[in-house]
Amino acid sequence: MGELLFPLAAVALTFLALIPALTLVSRAVLWRKRRVGGAWVDFGSDAVFAWLVLPTLVPVVWLTSSALHQTEASQSTQACLIEHVQVTTCLDAALLVGLLLGGMALSIGVRVYRERPRGSLSVVSGDAELARRVAAVVAGDRGLRRLSVQVARGAASPVFTEGWFRGRTVLDACFVRDADDAMIRAALLHELAHVRAWDTMRDFGVRLCLSVNPAGRLLTGDFERWRAAREALCDSEAVHLGGEPLALAESIVRAARFECEGLASCGVSRLCGHDLTALKLRLALLLSGPARPARSLGHVVLIAAAVAAVVVPHMAPAGVLEHVHFEVERLLHPHL
Repeated sequence: MGELLFPLAAVALTFLALIPALTLVSRAVLWRKRRVGGAWVDFGSDAVFAWLVLPTLVPVVWLTSSALHQTEASQSTQACLIEHVQVTTCLDAALLVGLLLGGMALSIGVRVYRERPRGSLSVVSGDAELARRVAAVVAGDRGLRRLSVQVARGAASPVFTEGWFRGRTVLDACFVRDADDAMIRAALLHELAHVRAWDTMRDFGVRLCLSVNPAGRLLTGDFERWRAAREALCDSEAVHLGGEPLALAESIVRAARFECEGLASCGVSRLCGHDLTALKLRLALLLSGPARPARSLGHVVLIAAAVAAVVVPHMAPAGVLEHVHFEVERLLHPHL
């Protein structure tokens, strides 16, 4: 039973101390960005995404890497030798690795199950003209050919993209019937911008991180602002990919007339967006001529931090986790 004390202590310190502390730092940075930053749409940048996931992702990666380091046969820590005398693999660290991997698998599985697409789509078969119109629009634009487009009846939203890797873009038959080709093309270009930015996958990643973060609620508001800004940035990207601003604006207005409910929040990007105020701002930006969004290095910084969290525990002769392990063993064996 004593072998469980170190894994539980390491997880508790990481999730109840380190992750909340980093969350407060992230919230302060994002608050300052809102106050003294640039335009509203800039909040949809890669840098904001990085600050949303970094407080959870980097500590979990570091803890997993540090625990794996302790399980290496040549790296049995002095803390393990206190209790087990001669060991080839640190049992305490092995239990910690199992606890972390099991917890991550369970968290991802539960999130995927809870946010899976509900219901089935009725593919248009009787009205082949609608499908032919959409296929002609897709065939006429080289960029749109990478999209997997489907026209369906009874979709929960008029235009949306679902899926984390190879997304599927769905257009409701009623939306297609009322829209002209320019509107359909502009709407599809907006969804293409989401696909190119991996927005459905990133949305899932943020939701997963916030769900396991004890202080995740502190970043929920910033996450919703990021999602709204992403819609505006995808509007801008659609225009620069060749979409007509007025056609896109009309598509957004028509899409907003549908009741945008019933879809899982994760894994789906919707043309109509998620907020009425943001919708008005998007239309104002489109009518005033959207500028090409500035790129940030958020993903580069996030990847560098994650790589450092993996590599550093294997390079340092004695890390933080080793000290935690040693102190836990001293509590169990105060006479040593």
